[in-house]
Amino acid sequence: MSFPASHVAAGNQILAALDRHEYPLLFSDLEKVHLSRGQVLYRFAEPISYAFFILSGMVSLLATTQEGFTTELSIVSNEGLIGIPPLLGVNRAPYQIEAQISGNAMRVSTGVLVKEFNRSGPLHDMILRYTHSLLSQVSQSAACNRFHQLDERLCRWLLICHDRVKSDTLQLTHEVLSHMLGATRANVTAAANHLKRRGLIRASRGRIQIIDRKGLEATACECYRLVSEELGYFRAG
Repeated sequence: MSFPASHVAAGNQILAALDRHEYPLLFSDLEKVHLSRGQVLYRFAEPISYAFFILSGMVSLLATTQEGFTTELSIVSNEGLIGIPPLLGVNRAPYQIEAQISGNAMRVSTGVLVKEFNRSGPLHDMILRYTHSLLSQVSQSAACNRFHQLDERLCRWLLICHDRVKSDTLQLTHEVLSHMLGATRANVTAAANHLKRRGLIRASRGRIQIIDRKGLEATACECYRLVSEELGYFRAG
C-alpha cells in the first residue's frame, strides 16, 4: 500500500527526508499500522521480519532478565525506526521492543529495507547516523541507571517523553515507569510523589501531567541534556 508523500513527510523524520522517486520500492512497500500501548513488537532473540518507521507515540528498547525484570535502554519516536539489526547482518532482536505510548508507524518488510539500505544512498547514510545516535543513547542510559538517583532519572525520562510525544499529559502507569527505570513500583511511586509535592507534575491513575517543565529540567541529571544534544546532531545531519 502506498501513501502520498505529504502524508509520510508529516510523520517519520527519516522518511520525510527521502525523495520517494529515488526509493519507489521502499515507499510502495510501506504499510501504516497502529501500535497499542504495551504491544511487544519483538522479544529478545526473535527473528525480525519487519522494520517500523515510527510516526507517533513512543517505543522502548528494553533489556530483560530471566526473572522478568526489565530496564530501558533507549526510546524511539518519530525521529527513528525499529528493526536495525538486519541492516547489520544480524536477524535477531538484541532486546525486547515494546510500545509504551500508543501511536502509528509505517511498517516495511526487512528484505525491502535491507535492499534499499545496501544501495548506499541517502537512506543508508541517515540510518547509519541514526544508529550512532541510538548507540549513544544506550550508553548514556547504562551510565544513568548505574550512577544517578531515581528522582533524577524519573525527571529525565519524563522530559524525554514530553519531547517525543509533544503533550503535557503522558499516558503512563507507575508499573510502566518501574519497568522503564529498572526500579520497584513502590520506589517509583515514592519518587513521583516527591515530584508532585514540589509541584512539578500531577499524577492520577495511568496518567502523568507535566506542570513545571523547567523544574523537571533543573532536577534531571545531565543525561537528559546529553541525549538531547546527540539527537539534535542526528536531526541536523
